[in-house]
Amino acid sequence: MIGKLNPNRLKLSTRITWNYALIFTSILLIINFAVYASTQIYNRVASSTEVSNLSSSVVVLLSQKDEVTPEDMRSLGVIPPYYASVTSSKGTVYSIEDTEIGIQDGKMILKRPGRETSSLSSSEKSLTRGETTYSVTVVKDLNVYRFLNTVNLVTLIIASLMGVVVSYVVGIYMSRQSFDPIIKMTKSAAAIGPSNMYDRVILPEAKDEIRDLGETFNGLLDRLDNAYSNQAKFVSDASHELRTPLTVIKGYTDMLRRWGKSDREILDESIDAIKAECENMALLVENLLFIAKGENRKLNISPARFNLKDMLLEVDKEGDFNLKGRDIVVEAGSFEIVADRKMIKQLVRIFVDNSVKFTEAGSVITLTAELKGERYVMKVIDRGEGIPKEDLAKIFERFYVADKARTKDKAGSGLGLSIAKWIVDTHKGTLTAESEQGIGTTMIVEMPVDVNA
Repeated sequence: MIGKLNPNRLKLSTRITWNYALIFTSILLIINFAVYASTQIYNRVASSTEVSNLSSSVVVLLSQKDEVTPEDMRSLGVIPPYYASVTSSKGTVYSIEDTEIGIQDGKMILKRPGRETSSLSSSEKSLTRGETTYSVTVVKDLNVYRFLNTVNLVTLIIASLMGVVVSYVVGIYMSRQSFDPIIKMTKSAAAIGPSNMYDRVILPEAKDEIRDLGETFNGLLDRLDNAYSNQAKFVSDASHELRTPLTVIKGYTDMLRRWGKSDREILDESIDAIKAECENMALLVENLLFIAKGENRKLNISPARFNLKDMLLEVDKEGDFNLKGRDIVVEAGSFEIVADRKMIKQLVRIFVDNSVKFTEAGSVITLTAELKGERYVMKVIDRGEGIPKEDLAKIFERFYVADKARTKDKAGSGLGLSIAKWIVDTHKGTLTAESEQGIGTTMIVEMPVDVNA
């Protein structure tokens, strides 16, 4: 059994062709119907005007003569398909003998030998001369248009059928022309695979919407390729960072197995080293999870109103216990902001931790905050080693500091500043760094007072 046709299963080009043919055919049928109807209306209006003019001519003739003859009426142009009658007290005179104009069932009819006609256009007028009243009736037999109407109707039907065929053929041609670049783009997109990931779809020469679609698709491929490359680099760097503490732990484990059971000094050294590396690994994993959740949009901020200076003072107080040998100074105005307090505090801690790593004991780390209209500026200033100018633009990249720190043995995983950048971006702010070697580094954050605004 043949199932019901589902338009959704048809190709888009076929649906467009059918829609084009349907629209064109509908318009053509409407135009043909309008032409046919206007022809009918014109014939009736013209006939009505003609019979009215003829009846007026007969009335004028009657005003000049007491009687009119069939020859008089024919001389005025009352000849078939026009017929006229003049009725008075003396009787009725017809323009054509053996014809009668009368009323039957409320309709005017024309009777001729062998046939009657009710399809008429008529005009009735009267004239009174003295004591005699004349009634003039002029009709036109509209059956004279029957053949012409039939010819017109057949012509319009043939034109409509030809229009259907032409519209379908033109629709096929236009759809093929329109979809040819899409088909090429589809084939080129289907050919892209693991072996040619850097290929792109073929763009049409015409600068139209299809080219825009192709450029958009190529842009998507570029972003996916960039994301894939970043992911591969991220996995590689993360694996490298995890391999380092694992290697250290394995080394100390082997040392413990050989000598640690009998040597108390080796035992203590190994335990401390393993504990330190486990803490580093825990911090690295925590940072990796933070970044992964942020990129997957599973980490949302929870804005709340709080006093920024109070939060900076908390960091200062906590630093008194955790940051031995460093002094934190808070120089901030007292004002409230609407942001994720936990993340802003984490942001400041990241900067402070970095400052501690690259400053000497006894150094001062200054935290400042200043309100500027609808935004505020927060700075973390240290007087440490500073950052070379050629490296300043790269410090917010993942693992960048870690790569440099492997030779200096000062930095951690290198994810802190990239996390700080994500926090600032999420709060619709900007993060910049100013540094000079041997003088110090300043981290500058500018964010809106209300992150919801």
